Amino acid sequence: MKNYQSKNINSIPYFFSGFWYKDPPKDVSLDGYRIDNVIHYTDLVIGIYFGIVVAALAYFIFKYRASLGHKAEYDHGNSRKNVMFTGGLGLLVFFSVDAVIEKMAFKDLKEAFWNFPKTENVIRIEVMPQQFAWNFCYAGPDNEFGTDDDIIPSQNQMHIPVNTPVVVQIASWDVIHSFYLPNFRIKQDATPGMITALWFQATETGVFDIACAELCGNSHYKMKGFLTVESEEDFQSWLSENTPEESQDDWDDWGDEDEEDTGVPEDWGWAWKEIK
Repeated sequence: MKNYQSKNINSIPYFFSGFWYKDPPKDVSLDGYRIDNVIHYTDLVIGIYFGIVVAALAYFIFKYRASLGHKAEYDHGNSRKNVMFTGGLGLLVFFSVDAVIEKMAFKDLKEAFWNFPKTENVIRIEVMPQQFAWNFCYAGPDNEFGTDDDIIPSQNQMHIPVNTPVVVQIASWDVIHSFYLPNFRIKQDATPGMITALWFQATETGVFDIACAELCGNSHYKMKGFLTVESEEDFQSWLSENTPEESQDDWDDWGDEDEEDTGVPEDWGWAWKEIK
């Protein structure tokens, strides 16, 4: 059985973090370091190349500045030497940046992000974003989605236990949204007509932001949710507090059309899609 325990790995130092932001979101996830490493490597190599280009420009500006007795030479840059030099530089950038990033990315996808956990303690959550809020659904005591005992907490409130793998399936209520957890370095689009998925695991307790990373309307800025990571005991207590007391007689996938439309979906959900 695969061991989904937290790791603390940051093999590539972040030399250029001050150029982009002072305080990056703290990584509290099992595999967030993988995303950081790709970004840090890219920043490091591009920073080195940028420094070389700036130094070369300064040198050429000084060396070939206008001066008495200097005659300009015109060159189209299409000589064999120039073409080979330009091609060599292009290949150097491609193999040192693009090829390395692609190799790192596919390695991380296969080892982690596409490798969905199959252990018994996995927490399953359905997420349905709408304009302009987050809706969450947990399977009730019958451990099945789309039944009367589904647990649907208050909007924008998501709870998970620490050190436990969480699998999320996402389906949009209306337009394209994007489920983004900055502190976990993960993001997944919610596309109308599709069910998408991701998984992650928290290594620390606390309350963290849930953001929408896709422009979804004029109140897109309001789509801020809160992810609470807590102990297993506190999580089970929270589930119990949000378990519906009475079953509803008539359940359908997207609510009762006869009821007054308040803009908040009721009794929503779908059959869980098993990920192979």
